[in-house]
Amino acid sequence: MKYFARELDHIERWGYLRRDLFRNEEPRIKLVGMTAPTEEMVAQGISTETLPAYTARQSHESEGTREDDLRLNKKLISWGHHTCLEAVQFVYYVTGISKSLAGQWTRHRIGIGWTFRSTRYVKANKNMFIYPALEYIDSEDQVKAVYQAYDREHRHAMDVYDELQKLGVRNQELRRLMPVGWSTAAYVYVNARSLRHFFGLRLEKSAEWEIRRMAYLMYNDAMDIAPTLFEDLMHEEARK
Repeated sequence: MKYFARELDHIERWGYLRRDLFRNEEPRIKLVGMTAPTEEMVAQGISTETLPAYTARQSHESEGTREDDLRLNKKLISWGHHTCLEAVQFVYYVTGISKSLAGQWTRHRIGIGWTFRSTRYVKANKNMFIYPALEYIDSEDQVKAVYQAYDREHRHAMDVYDELQKLGVRNQELRRLMPVGWSTAAYVYVNARSLRHFFGLRLEKSAEWEIRRMAYLMYNDAMDIAPTLFEDLMHEEARK
């Protein structure tokens, strides 16, 4: 099941107009790793999803089945006992995000870390661009005109980049030409507690479209892995 499908469709309403724009890139997320119990724990029925509740039982030295632990996950979250959620870590490879989004995302500093592509050591001759969604504009002709302007300026930025590179300017200076709409990529390391905090802020309708779009994508992926750790956030959004 995909969540926030209507919201995603609204953000992507003009996506088909971006396909042929100069070096356009759309966002992609890929889970490359996550916390997994040892073979001994797996043999006892412990999974990535039940690990928080299983470890939380230490406080009362209690025991329970997998179903008990899934129910306990929900109770712990409703009680505000979120420390045990740090037992689960996710590693994502994220592409097709702008430098603007990266600037917002790195404000989330607890329980999360990044390895971004370096703009000092990696040449940007083949760099891509993130075009705005313009989901608030209803006229297709108006959107086309806006995209043409962005397309023109992106081409100009690359022409100047190539010109200065041929003149011997180093990457660390050339990156000053990069508009915040230039695409970047990163590996992201985040525990379930911090991921919930991210979702709580960035699934909000008031969040900027690009980071909200990424939050939708990541939420759908997290729900496929450990729904009891995140499903209450969907219910909270529905009540707003």
